[in-house]
Amino acid sequence: MSSIRKVAELAGVSLGSVSRYLNGHQLKEQNMKKIAAAIKELDYKENIIAKGLKNNRSFSVGLLMNSVSSQFGAEIVSAIEGVMEQNGYSVLLSGFKGDVSLADQKIDYLVQHAVDGLIVFMSEQDWDGMERLAELPIPVLTINSPIQLPGVDRIQVADRKSVAKVTEHLIKEGHTRIGLLAAPQNDYVARERLLGAQQTAAKHSGTVLVTEYGDYSRISGYRGGKKLLEQDITALIVTNYNMMTGVLEYLQHSPDSTRKNLVLAHYDYTSEMAELLTDRIVIKAPTQLIGQRSAQRLLERLNPEVLTAGEDETIDNEIFGI
Repeated sequence: MSSIRKVAELAGVSLGSVSRYLNGHQLKEQNMKKIAAAIKELDYKENIIAKGLKNNRSFSVGLLMNSVSSQFGAEIVSAIEGVMEQNGYSVLLSGFKGDVSLADQKIDYLVQHAVDGLIVFMSEQDWDGMERLAELPIPVLTINSPIQLPGVDRIQVADRKSVAKVTEHLIKEGHTRIGLLAAPQNDYVARERLLGAQQTAAKHSGTVLVTEYGDYSRISGYRGGKKLLEQDITALIVTNYNMMTGVLEYLQHSPDSTRKNLVLAHYDYTSEMAELLTDRIVIKAPTQLIGQRSAQRLLERLNPEVLTAGEDETIDNEIFGI
């Protein structure tokens, strides 16, 4: 069986360097590459139980989220797991399925299972007692949280900026009546997307933003799209993927004159739709990058040498078609 000493000998570094590498410390890039190559060649496996007892760690992190059923959520979770597994950590997943009243109970469950850190994902809705995240004795990171808590790191997606950019583009292209199909405003992300359009339209006299609201469902997209297109809009922004599919179904069955000159902008999981039609604008969240940065930042916090906490990082969406 390979040992840490054999890894050090093959890599040509000290035992201490290998130990620091295995504990997540940053070394010279050249040494890290040598150690990684030696570990792979020797098929070195750490004794995680012994290592955890020695360092008072479980080498697991908690991931609390609303639901993993969406493609958006699944892709981010997959990216988080990938980075964590590469660094010797397992992920303990717990969901509250839209019922934020269960959030405290789920946090207790994860903490009782001795996770070393916690990522709270899809926390668009705040809940009573959310401030307790700042009081937990472990590093905590939130994704798209509506509030910045002291000592809690936060990864934000620049949704307001993205919708503002699309709205500005449409106005410059000569559209004066722009429709917007918004999601329920009890969600932070939905509010950010609506604000991006409202604030941009308000800067341009003569621009009218016609707004309807859906409930994230395909049928609400169908109905909302129908209402908006009856109000003489020439461009339509849809702020949610499921509602977008409903809009597309309505357009498919509507008269050609209804959709002839319509410019459609929407959120999607891929950029493929942007390549099919020249009048299509697609906003896509970089799910892999969001997951990777979330995992990397939490790993940085798990390193006792990292003293900074409560940092806020914003990630831009990708926009195709403008």
